[in-house]
Amino acid sequence: MGSAVRVVLHPGREKSVKDGHPWLFSGSVARAEGPQEAPLARVVDAAGRPLGVGLYNPRSQIRVRLLAWGEVEPAAIDRRFFAARLGQAAALRRAVLPLDTTGYRLVNAEGDGLPGWTVDRYGDVLVSQVTAAGLEVLRGEAYAALAAALPGTAVLQSNDLPARRAEGLPREDEVIAGEVPSEVAFRESGLAFTADLEAGQKTGFYCDQRENRRRVERYAAGRSVLDLFAHSGAVGLYALRGGAARVVHVESSAKLIERGRRHYEVNGVPEDRAEWVKANVFEDLRQRSDLYDLVVCDPPPLVRKRADLDAAARAYKDLNRLALQRLAPGGLFFTFSCSGAVDSKLFRQILFAAAVEAGVRLALLEPLAAAPDHPVAVTHPQGEYLKGWLAVAEGPAAGTDQGVSP
Repeated sequence: MGSAVRVVLHPGREKSVKDGHPWLFSGSVARAEGPQEAPLARVVDAAGRPLGVGLYNPRSQIRVRLLAWGEVEPAAIDRRFFAARLGQAAALRRAVLPLDTTGYRLVNAEGDGLPGWTVDRYGDVLVSQVTAAGLEVLRGEAYAALAAALPGTAVLQSNDLPARRAEGLPREDEVIAGEVPSEVAFRESGLAFTADLEAGQKTGFYCDQRENRRRVERYAAGRSVLDLFAHSGAVGLYALRGGAARVVHVESSAKLIERGRRHYEVNGVPEDRAEWVKANVFEDLRQRSDLYDLVVCDPPPLVRKRADLDAAARAYKDLNRLALQRLAPGGLFFTFSCSGAVDSKLFRQILFAAAVEAGVRLALLEPLAAAPDHPVAVTHPQGEYLKGWLAVAEGPAAGTDQGVSP
């Protein structure tokens, strides 16, 4: 596996590593001994006791991403290492995926013990994202293990990511193996979809919302549904399969609306109970007057940096306030944030403020998160990027003039 740098920590800075956190920040490092271009680091405490081995980048704030703990030789991070982690990841997916599902996350970075690497599978095509400089150097071994685990699959490495820019890595997409189409068909819980591999968001589809779409299906019977930031219509298809009376999709991208209509067609679902509205969601909500029995609010990230957190929190509050104003009494509200900088506590505070300003008495029913093929290591809370709530509008807020008359 080539050379490795020896990273020595400041006294007292080894606790997070011993506790299992996979990230070692630059402020914990006293010195790094050896070739700075090495992809791996052997981490030791101030007294020289071994703590683990991880991916190394001398230019990153996250100086080391731990792969293994204790007295481990860097040479152990080889094809067999990647094969073992991939085997564990595949076994988990076999246990948690619903029937008739060929689109899912196969590798979820730290959650699968492979920091800096995510892999989504769409049928016989894999979309890989490598966001750690050390792994970019070692990717030949990782891809060899992946090819052995899933022979015959095509592999696209999707590189146009802010995280790669931060790591100083190239951002042009690369075909690693096979022939990669611009769009690939897959199935999810018995429904047919396509992933846009050429210009799609994320890796071409939002696999992380699968279980939340299934929740919408469970509650949709007889309800009118407002689907905000509708993407390519997956929520609407689940809702209609669950017996929804009608679905209104609001989406700003004409290309995504076109894909959504094709999703309806390929699943044999007539559009007479669905409506597509091409609009900015904020503007649409300010003009819309109808009330709905179920509202889904799943925006793209409104914040990517903590420096922008205050402005983003206000945007999330305004969005949820406007959405709640379109919720009928007794209506169900699915609301989400996929911004890693907005933690669960802050998102709940945002939702509280939005409900107060909307004049809605809101009850929280169930916290929502990413599907179980997106595991989060308990030692790595930063991996919990998607959070949400299922809530119910129990009526007008206390103190309004819409209460029950004596």
